[in-house]
Amino acid sequence: MSLEAELNLWGNVFNSNILSSLGSLSNLKSLSLTHIFDGDAMEESIGKNGLLPLLLFPGLLILYNLFLLSIKKFSMVVNLQLQSLDIFPSLKTLSLKGVRMNRTIIIQRWQNLTNLKELTLTDLSCTSNIIQDIGTLTSLEDLVIDGCDVDDNLTLHGFCELRKLQTLAIINSYWNASLPECFSELTSLKYLDISYNNFSGNISMFKNLRLLKYLDISSNNFFGDISMLKNLKLLEYLDLRSNKFSGDISYFMSLTSLRELWLSNNNIEIPNNNTIYNAETEMHSVDTPTFQLRSISLSCCGDGGSFPQSLNHQHDLRDVDLSNINFKGDQFPNWLLENNKKLETLNLVNSSLSGHFHLPSTSRRGLSRLDVSSNSLDGNIPNEIGAKLPSLLVLNMSNNFFGGGIPISIGDMISLKLLDFSNNRLRGGIPRHLPMGLFIFDVSNNQLFGDIPSSMESMSLLALDLSNNTLFGGIPRWMGTMSYLEVLLMANNHFEGPIPVEFCELNYSLKFLDLSANNLSGSLPSCFNSLSLTHVYLSRNKLKGPITSFFNSSGLVTLDLSNNHLIGNIPNWIGSLSTLSYLLLNNNYFEGGIPVQLCELHLLRLIDVSSNNLSGTIPPCLMNTISNDSSRAYFDNSGYDGSIGSFYVDVPIKFTMKCISYFYKATVLTYLSGIDLSCNKLTGEIPHQFQHYRDIIVLNFSHNSLIGPIPPTLADLSQIESLDLSHNHLSGNIPSQLLGLHFLSFFNVAYNKSGTTPQMTGQFATFEESSYLGNLFLCGEPLPKNCSIDGSSSSMPKNATDKGFIDIEFFYASFVGSYIVMPLCIAMVLYINPYWRQAWFYHVEAATMSCYYFVLDHILPKRFH
Repeated sequence: MSLEAELNLWGNVFNSNILSSLGSLSNLKSLSLTHIFDGDAMEESIGKNGLLPLLLFPGLLILYNLFLLSIKKFSMVVNLQLQSLDIFPSLKTLSLKGVRMNRTIIIQRWQNLTNLKELTLTDLSCTSNIIQDIGTLTSLEDLVIDGCDVDDNLTLHGFCELRKLQTLAIINSYWNASLPECFSELTSLKYLDISYNNFSGNISMFKNLRLLKYLDISSNNFFGDISMLKNLKLLEYLDLRSNKFSGDISYFMSLTSLRELWLSNNNIEIPNNNTIYNAETEMHSVDTPTFQLRSISLSCCGDGGSFPQSLNHQHDLRDVDLSNINFKGDQFPNWLLENNKKLETLNLVNSSLSGHFHLPSTSRRGLSRLDVSSNSLDGNIPNEIGAKLPSLLVLNMSNNFFGGGIPISIGDMISLKLLDFSNNRLRGGIPRHLPMGLFIFDVSNNQLFGDIPSSMESMSLLALDLSNNTLFGGIPRWMGTMSYLEVLLMANNHFEGPIPVEFCELNYSLKFLDLSANNLSGSLPSCFNSLSLTHVYLSRNKLKGPITSFFNSSGLVTLDLSNNHLIGNIPNWIGSLSTLSYLLLNNNYFEGGIPVQLCELHLLRLIDVSSNNLSGTIPPCLMNTISNDSSRAYFDNSGYDGSIGSFYVDVPIKFTMKCISYFYKATVLTYLSGIDLSCNKLTGEIPHQFQHYRDIIVLNFSHNSLIGPIPPTLADLSQIESLDLSHNHLSGNIPSQLLGLHFLSFFNVAYNKSGTTPQMTGQFATFEESSYLGNLFLCGEPLPKNCSIDGSSSSMPKNATDKGFIDIEFFYASFVGSYIVMPLCIAMVLYINPYWRQAWFYHVEAATMSCYYFVLDHILPKRFH
C-alpha cells in the first residue's frame, strides 16, 4: 500500500507489542523512530542487563523493502545492540542520532549492508573499531559523522576503501588523528568537511581530489603550504580558517570557480605588489582574477603589505573580513563599497587604515554590518551616512580619530541595533533623534557635552555607555523606565544631583552600574536592591549617609563605594552577599568595628576599607576570607553577547599597591588579591592565621594603633608582593622567617618600635633605609646603627638596656629641667651676694648702652639723630 511507504513515529510512547506489529506493513520503505519514549511494558522487556536488541521486534524482520531507517534520541533504551542491521537487505539510508547507549554502541557485520549509500552518526559515543569498520561499507556515497566521541586509538585508513564516497563530513568531533596519504584515492569526493577536530599533518593528499567543490578543514592543526590546493579548479567554497598554513594568497587566483574564501587565523601572505599567480605558466602577472568571489576572509595578524588591489575587480562580494592585518596606513578602500552593490558585511577591524571614511555614490540597502573600528581614520563622519546606509544592523567606528558631531541622519537607520562611536574625538551633544530599535549605544571616551536627551526614554536599550565625556545635568528620572537595560555606564562626566529613586524599577534587569567620578550627592536609594546586579561602581562622588542599598543583591560580585562621604557602620548584612569578590569602601567616614560577617564571604579577593574611622581589633577570621584559589575569582565582563554582536564592560578598580594607587581592569583583577585596612584606628595585635591563604598579594595595615610583635606566620603568604605595617606600635624583632618571601618587592615597618632587622639577603637586600625609618630602637643593616650578636648596639656600654644607649624620655626630662634650674640658680646668687649683683647690673647697663649707640651711629639714618 502506498500509504505505508513512509512511517514517522516521532515523539510517542510505545511498548514492544506496538512496535512488533510494524511487521504487517510489508511495503514500508521509510521508518523513523525519533524521540520514542518507553512505556511500562518496554521497561520490563529491557531486562537486567539493559540491552534492547532490534531482534526484540520480530515483526521488523520481514521489512525487506525498508531502505531508510532513522533512530534518533531513542530514550527507551540504555544499551542498543545493532548487530542485526543486515536483516534489511534494501537499506540505503541509516541515521543514528542521540541514542542513549551508555557510552557504547555495538555494530557487527557492516559489510552485509551492501546497498547502504547514506550513513549519518550524530552525538554518539563509540569505539575506534566501529569507525574503522565503516570502511567495509564500500557502497557508501554520503557519510556524515557529527559530534561523535571515540578513543585515542583511532586510525582512518579504513576510509580509503570508500572509493564511491562523494560527501564526507566529520565535524565537531575533536578527533586526534592524521589523515592517511591514501585519502588521495577518494577521487569521487565533491564535498569534504572535517572542521572542528584536532586533525594534524600536511594536506598534500588533497591535491588529487580534483572534483572537490566544497572544502572545509577549519579549526584543526594542519600545516604546510597552501600551494597544494592550486589545482582544484572546481572549488567553489574553501575554508582554511584557524590552522597553521603558510604561503602566498595569489596561488588561489587560479581557482576559477571560487565563490567563498575563508583564510583567517593562518600565516598566509598578501603580496606587496598585488601580483597574481598564474598557475599554468607559474609566472607572476598583473592579470585580473578570473573568478568573482562572494565571500572572503583573511583576518589574521601581522604585516599584510598593501591593501589587495586585486579586490578592485570584484563586483559580487557579499561578505568581506580583512581584519587584524597591518596594511601600513593605506587609505580607506571606499571602492569596496562603491563596486559591490550586494555587499552585506564589511569588517576592516584593526587594519591600520588611515584617511577619511567615504560613502558610496548611491545607497547600499543590502549592507547590514559595517565595522571599521581600531584604525586611524579621521575627519568627520559623513552627514549622509544614514541615507546611504539605511539598512545597517551594526555600525562600529570606534577607536579612530573621527571628529565633528554625531550625524543627525543616524536616526534614519531604523534597523540599527548596535551603534559604537567610542574612543574618538566627537564633539557636540547626543542627537535628539536616534533609532528607537537600538540595543547597544556606546559613545564613551569622546568630547560630548550637554544633557541626556529625553527622546531616549522610548528606546529599548540593553546597554548604554556615556562614560568619559563632559555631559552634565541630573540623571534623568525616566531612565528608571528602561526596563530592558542591563548595562549603564556614565562614569567620568559632570552629572550631579541624587541617584533617582526610579532606578529601583530596574531591579530585575540591571547587571552593570557605573556612575563613578561624577558630582552625585544625596543618599543611596534604600529600595535599590536589584537581584540581577553583579557590578556596582559609585566611587568618587559626594554620596552621603549610611549604606542602605544592595542588602538583597545576592549576585553582587563588585561593590565600589570608595571616595564618598558615607557614614555609619559597615552593615552586618554584607555577609549575605555570597558571591562578593571585590569590596571597596575606602576614603569614607565609616566607624565602628570591622564586621565579623565579612568572614562569611569565601569568594572575596579584595577588601579595601582604608581611610575611615574604623576601630576595634582585626577579626582573626578575616585572614581566612580571602580566596586562595584565583580560579574562583569570577569577573564576567560580557555586558551583552548576542546575535548582533558583543558588548564588553571593562571598568577599572582603583587599589593601592606598593604605596602607589593603580587602576586595575578585569583581566588583572582575577590575579589580584589583598587586604587594605590602613589609615583607621584599629587596635590589638595582627592575627596569626595565614598558613592556608598563600594567594594574598597585598597586605596593608599601616597608620593604625596595632601593638604586639610582627607575626612570623606572615612568612606563609608565599605570593605576597607588598607588605606595609608602618606607623603602628609594633615591637620586637622583625621575624627572620620573612626572608623566605621571594616575591616581596615592597616592605615597610617604619615608625614602629621594632628591634633587629633581618639579614640583608634575598628580597630584603633590595629594601632601603626608608623601610625602617622612625624605629628608634631598631638596629642592623641598612640602618647606620649596628647590632652586636645579642642584638644590642656595639657602641653601647655593657650595662645599656635593649632600649638603646640613650633613654630618650630621660633625655628630654633632664633637658627641660636644666633650663628651669639654671635661671633660678643665677637669681639666687645675685640675691645673696650684693657685690656680684652690682657688677651684674653694671655690665648689663654697659652692654645695653653700647648696643644703643651702635644702632644710632651705624644703622639709623642721620635724620633720626
